[in-house]
Amino acid sequence: MSHHNPLPGACEREAQQDPAQLEFDGQAGAALHRRRRGLGLTATEVARRVGISQRRMARLELGLEPLTLRLAIGLGVALGMPAGWFLHLDAAALPEAIGIALDEAQSHWAQTLAMRLAEAGAAGMQH
Repeated sequence: MSHHNPLPGACEREAQQDPAQLEFDGQAGAALHRRRRGLGLTATEVARRVGISQRRMARLELGLEPLTLRLAIGLGVALGMPAGWFLHLDAAALPEAIGIALDEAQSHWAQTLAMRLAEAGAAGMQH
């Protein structure tokens, strides 16, 4: 993700679909707020860059909104910080966290695909 988000809304959709959201506390939210302000950026501008609503950005800064790995990466890119900082992970632990998130996403994807194929097969048999 760069100054323009190539996947607008992707983080919003992920938050709605991903039950395995990461913990994000108020201290990190306050630090996120300080970093954004220190760069002279508005919450609206950072939200646009990351592909989330301004309301969600405000909730993140208040520590009220859970954080997905994808969103942590997007915020890191937008604010010039490592994604692990938002997750309280050092650089060595980040690849493992990404691997776990990918495994969970792949499992969810496979379950959804199997369910949709079964539904399509059942619908085809009714015709």
